[in-house]
Amino acid sequence: MKKISFAAVLFALAMFVAAPLAQATTISEVQAMIASLKTKTESVVISGKQADKDRSTLLGKISEATLKIDQAKFCDAAQKVNDFKVRVNQLIAAGKINQDPSAGTTGQELLNDADAIIAGLKELQVQGTGTACPF
Repeated sequence: MKKISFAAVLFALAMFVAAPLAQATTISEVQAMIASLKTKTESVVISGKQADKDRSTLLGKISEATLKIDQAKFCDAAQKVNDFKVRVNQLIAAGKINQDPSAGTTGQELLNDADAIIAGLKELQVQGTGTACPF
């Protein structure tokens, strides 16, 4: 009996630790996710002649999303984060953003974090208005 209880507790703990941040239910949780994405974007290796401009563009999309969150325009914020994803995908396709996990933050990691933020924003939209974002 104790083995079953221990296994159940261990499983529950493992699920809690492994749970993604995608289920954000508060604005502060989404803002923390955005802050983390900003930090990762500031540190990810971007190459090429336009590296500084590319990073600035990505950070601009994050700033725009933050502004929309502050205005409680969650669908608009989700669109800004989606615009961020589009640009990251372009950088990945061009081979201009790190894709080696041993070298730090990767483009794929940025995409995964952006997906979690979008899911959180969509959840906030439903909580606040009862209607989903149109995309």
